[in-house]
Order: sequence, then C-alpha cells, then structure tokens
Amino acid sequence: MNFKKYILLSLLSSLTLCGLAQQKTADKQSVKLFFEKSYLQIDRSYYSTGEDVWFSAYLVNGKSSSLTATSNNLYVELLSPKSEVLDRKMIRLDGGLGKGDFKLKDSIPTGWYGIRAYTNWMRNFGDDFVFQKRIYISNNVIENRSYFTRNPAKKADVSNSKKMIAFFPEGGSLVEGLTSIVAFKTNDDAGNGIKATGSIISSKGDTVTTFQSTDVGIGIFAFTPKTDEKYKVEGFYGKEKFSSEMPASLKKGLSLHVTTDSLNIKANISANELMFGELRDKTISLVIKHAGDNIYSGSIKLSKATVSVSIPTKGLPNGIASITLLDDQNRPNCERLIFIQEENKVNFSLSLSKNVYKPREKVVIKVKATNFLGQPAKTAFSLAAVDGLIPDDGNDIVSYLMLQSEVKGDIKNAAQYFDTKNPSRLKQLDLLLLTQGWRDYIWRKLADSAIKISYLPEPGITIKGMVREKLADKPIPNMNITLFGTNFTGNKIFTTKTDQNGRYFLDGLSWYGNQTVKISSKDDKGKKGGWLQIDTLIKPLNLTPLKTISSGISNTLNVEIGKRMDYNRTYKFGDSISLKDIEIKAAQNNKVTLFQDVLTSFGYPEEVFNITAADYSYKGLEHFLLTKAKGSYPAEENDTLGNEGVTFIANGKRVRPIIKVNNREELFTERLDYYSLTMDQINQVKIQHLLNSSGKDVYLISLNLKDEALRGPNLDLLNLNLNGYYAARTFYSPNYSSPATPNKDLRTTIFWSPAVKTNENGEATITYFNGDNKADILIKADGITDKGVAVSAKTTYKVQ
Repeated sequence: MNFKKYILLSLLSSLTLCGLAQQKTADKQSVKLFFEKSYLQIDRSYYSTGEDVWFSAYLVNGKSSSLTATSNNLYVELLSPKSEVLDRKMIRLDGGLGKGDFKLKDSIPTGWYGIRAYTNWMRNFGDDFVFQKRIYISNNVIENRSYFTRNPAKKADVSNSKKMIAFFPEGGSLVEGLTSIVAFKTNDDAGNGIKATGSIISSKGDTVTTFQSTDVGIGIFAFTPKTDEKYKVEGFYGKEKFSSEMPASLKKGLSLHVTTDSLNIKANISANELMFGELRDKTISLVIKHAGDNIYSGSIKLSKATVSVSIPTKGLPNGIASITLLDDQNRPNCERLIFIQEENKVNFSLSLSKNVYKPREKVVIKVKATNFLGQPAKTAFSLAAVDGLIPDDGNDIVSYLMLQSEVKGDIKNAAQYFDTKNPSRLKQLDLLLLTQGWRDYIWRKLADSAIKISYLPEPGITIKGMVREKLADKPIPNMNITLFGTNFTGNKIFTTKTDQNGRYFLDGLSWYGNQTVKISSKDDKGKKGGWLQIDTLIKPLNLTPLKTISSGISNTLNVEIGKRMDYNRTYKFGDSISLKDIEIKAAQNNKVTLFQDVLTSFGYPEEVFNITAADYSYKGLEHFLLTKAKGSYPAEENDTLGNEGVTFIANGKRVRPIIKVNNREELFTERLDYYSLTMDQINQVKIQHLLNSSGKDVYLISLNLKDEALRGPNLDLLNLNLNGYYAARTFYSPNYSSPATPNKDLRTTIFWSPAVKTNENGEATITYFNGDNKADILIKADGITDKGVAVSAKTTYKVQ
C-alpha cells in the first residue's frame, strides 16, 4: 500500500526539482485516517548481559493482518525497568517487513526490561497500537558474584497482598427476573489470578448458587436476581475468607446471551416483564462491529419476551468484534465482545526428520504453508530455535494481532486460545472476553475519543528545520535548500524551498548507519545566506510507563544463565564492554540528549575553558583545542570531511567531535567552519567524553559564542553526521561439518533467521547445527501470508 494513497492531491503534486525526489510539509488534516499495528518476534524472553536480542518486525493494517507499506520507518526501543529509553533503533521496513537487534551492555543491572515498537503515525493514537513486550536481563558481573553464589529469587509475600473479585454480567447488567450468565475474575494487586470458591447469598440468608474459578482465577455461573432482592457474595481465596457485594440489578431491562461456532453467531434476547410491556411488537436491532467498522446490522420484532437470532459468520472478518443490542429508539442496552472464527485457515507447519539429535549435529527443518484448499501459501516468516531452559512465554503473532493488540491488559499464555490442540480454546477465549472489560477494548476506546492527527506516516527518513537571519530571530522564506548524501540509497541529492515561516521539509531519504549529510541554503540568485538549522530527527514518545515488576526468576534458570554468561565471557572476551569501563562512578552518569540518542557520561571528566584575554593569542579554535584539549589530534589527511578541525582517539580510531553552539540542539553538527573562529569571539569551550546508547564513544564540544561570532562562519552550510537506518547484524551460526573449536558451545539461542520466504510450492528448508547443551530445543516461527493471514507454528526436539 503506497504512502501517497493517504495524501490529498495537493500533496501528491508536490514540486519536484531537477528530477529529484522532494516533498513539502504536509497538511496533517489532509491525511486519510488509517491504522497500523506492529509486531516483533523476539528470539526469547530471558537474557544475560553481553548477549544479543534478535528481532524480526512486521507492520500490518490495523484492521486486518495484511502487511502494509504505509510507513517505512519503525522505531524499536529497549526500555529500562523505569521505562527509560536505553537504546533505540530506526528499522527500515520494506513491504511491512524489517529486522534488527540489540547488544545488551554490561552496565545494566538485573531486572525486567521492556521492548516497544512504533511508527511515527502510531503516535496519533497514544499507546493503542504500540507493541510492548517484557524481557528479563540477568547481570552477575556488575553484581560482583558468579552463578554459583547466586541466591534464589525471593518469592513475593502473597499472604498480605490485596485480593479482589469482580463480576461481569453478560451484556453489561443484571436484570430482575432474567437469567444471565455472570463471569467473574479474582486476582491479587500484582494482577495474578487466584483460585477461589464462593456462594451467592440472598438477604434472607439463602444460598442461591455457588461458583468455582479456574486455577487462573476466572469462571462463570448462571444467576437470576429476584425483584427487590439484594445479594452478597461469601467465599474463599484458597483458605482466606472474603465477602463482597453482587452488582445491583436493573428494575427494567433486556438481557443478551451469545454463543458462537464456525458457522453462526446465535443471540438470545430476553426482556423482563416491565421492559416487555414497553417493547411488545416493537423492532429491536443487533449491530456487530469489527475494528470499529459495522459488519452486520439486523432487526427483529419483539413479539414475545424471549426471541432468538442466528447470524451466519460467512463473509465476516476474523477476530474480535463487539455485538450491541439496540432498543426501538436506537439506544444501546446490552453489549459484549465475541470472537469470529476464521473460515479460510492456513496450515503452517514445521517438520523434522527425527525427534532426537546429538550435540553439534546438523538439523534440517522443513516448513510448509498451504491454504484451506491445500494450495501453496506464499509466506514471509521468522524462526528461532532456543534452548528449552528458557520458558516459552506463550505468545505469538496470531495471538498478538487477534487478541493482545485488541484487548489491552496482561493476557498470560495468549497463544493457548488459538492452539488447535487445545479443545477448550474457544470457550476459554469467550470467558476471557467476558472478563477483560470494555475500557481496554481498543476500538471502543477510539470511538469514545477525538482523534487529532499530529504525526504523518513516513516514507523514509525525514529531515526538517528552518533558515533564519544570523542575528535577528526572523525566518527567511523562499530559500533554496539542497541536501547531499554520498552514501544514500537511491537519490543522493534532494532540494526544496523554505516556506513563509522559513521552514523546510525533506522526506523519503534512505541511508544506513552514521553518514555525512551536507545541507546548504541559497537565495534565488544563487547567493549563500541565512542561518541554516535542523530539527531533532526523532521526538521522544511519551507513554504510560510499563508496570514495575519486582519479582525475579526461578533460581534454576538464574543459575544456568549465569553459568553460561561466565563461560561465554571467558571465551568471547571483547564481545561486550569491560566491567572496568562501566563502573567508573556509574552513579554520576550525567545524560545529554541530542537528536534521537541519549549520551551518557560514565565518570569521564569534562573540560571547561572560560575564555579570557590571555587566550586571544591562539590562532583560532582549532589551535586552541589542539593545545589545550586532552587527547586531541589533528584531522588526518585522508579525512572525508577535510583536514580542518580536531579528532579524538576511541578504540584505536580517530573520531570527529560533535559541535553544539550556544546550547542550540538544532546545531548538532560537525561544521568545520567553526574551527576558524578567533578566540576573542568565544566565551566558553566545554569538552565532554560520552557514550551513546550503543556504547560507542562520542566527544561533544559545546561552544558559547558572542553575537559578533555569528557574522563570521558560513552558517548557510551544514556538515552533519546523522544516524540513519540500523543495519541489522547477522546471527552467527557455526558449521560443525568440519573440525571445530574444542571450546564448548553454550549458546542459548541455537539459531535465528529473521527473514525467510516460502517458495512457489509454499515450502522452505532451514538448516543449522546444534550447540553442546543437552536439552529440549523449542522451535517457533511467526509469519504472514501474501493474503494477509497471520500464521504461527512450533515444534520441539531433544539433544542428548
């Protein structure tokens, strides 16, 4: 789906100069409303520091599971336990598919972390469509203890935790004289389900009915409230006694009971005596909505107190929908969520030649995808093979797109509701929908809110900024902006003009890694002019922080993760940051935010020079820095930016410092013209040695200049080093068909392949070699067919 589809004709006819791609600022209200969802398959959920998190990205239409190209940029972030951004990758999506990874630094402590993924367009809807997932990271180095000295994680004291029970009458309310199905849910204040038993007691002390929950704290019972009667609940959370009140009953009303199967939705509608007296022989209606759209609307005459309706599901979209009962005046009376089963299911399978393998033996996986007619189904998928030591989180792309992204809140082992080997899955799913609550149903939430479009979909990387007068804070319109990137993918040169507010906007750019970008500003006569500035490339996404998890993991898992971490650190020295490098006054980690990155000082001393008349004897800033700044060196002769300026040494390589002028973030540049400033034009020079979110060294020079200094430099020219798309690393998979190293292979992720496609026969073959761990191996694959059907499969084998 092309981005242009969503822009009005005025935007589609944006001026193209010299045959080069160019786009002006779009009117945000001219964009057609649409929705996107993202999903990440992550190789596993438990890691140790120094390891890699591997992920494959999918972007789909928010109202279906079809891959979409409405956005080409996906932002994937690693979050701390306090929801701070530790690392961010901008992933290029092509046809809705992308891939990436995170390197887990040694400096992060043990705990529960988060990963989230979103597009710029998703910002318009808060956290409704943002993908979020928890991972656990174990660090036994920073804690100065090895695996064999670890203590078991302390179990939470559940005896003193707050416990609660909530009741959910089907359709919304209890009605006097009508029998309703009542679902209930019991849990503690951490959200964990609690097994419970109880009784409904009338005001006269009679036991009306009893109930019992499942092990995860949910259940249902039938209940008929009598006229002018009140009820209470008495029961036990295990052995702990509790009491509660039943929801109040309506004096007059309708009830709705719904059942579904693969062919029909059956609805039983009942009216109590008072309501039937008002609605006899009048028309009531049923409306079904899927992803906010009406997919069915029908009417029936209420000729008797109870009527039934059967609605064929053929042609209705698969997934969660809402069914609403409206009275004769079109007022909603009852409402509930249902799940419409998929009619045209795709068979997606993983098969192995045997069930037991040896360490370092070659494994061959056959993947096959066919539609319900047995025809090949072209499928793009990702696959992970992981040591069974790591618990399966019970989630996959099907359960996420069909359930978790629709009904918010913690849904444990969501994949069970779509596992065809689970005969009770549809009943369990219906019970979940009855108890999850309307406030977390995404499309209902959107319908109740006004949507303001503030962010546009991105066809590529966007650079924007303004041109202003050098000394006066006044914008300059109609300036010709030219951008050049030597290592861009596709076009290298882009042009545009500033608008009446001096703003410029260039999008659809594409490059990978950190690249030099040059931008210039000229008037219509070709004369250079103005102060050229650039905006922050990525604005922070402010969302509600993830809920803090205080509990740890099992001691068995913790010990084994630590054991492998210690061994791999011994034989793979250099794969991660040395502890000595990250323990330098870690508590004094001053942070500097520049553009999309958070730069952190781990105790590196900063140099501050307040310039006085005694410094005016230096030939210029470059001479001053080479003389005064510790560790500064002249630029190399073959430097691509020229031989002006200074460099610093980091990991044996010369790196250019970033220059920030007068505390303006928009001047986050490496402009060589500042090095020619004379010292009498400068008030202060500050030099900081920082680490970026990827652990790489960054040197920042902050200049405080006098007003007259701005008359000298060529402010109409920017030489920038900017981060583009993240170039995903390749998972290392050893080949043991030839003599191999004697070192033990203790990989936890045995194999990872983020981008595989089936052939014209709907088949694919994957091969790899086992490691040395003798264990059960779990293989999981997630994917989407070219027809927009989400698929998932898993299988296991033993290594012994």
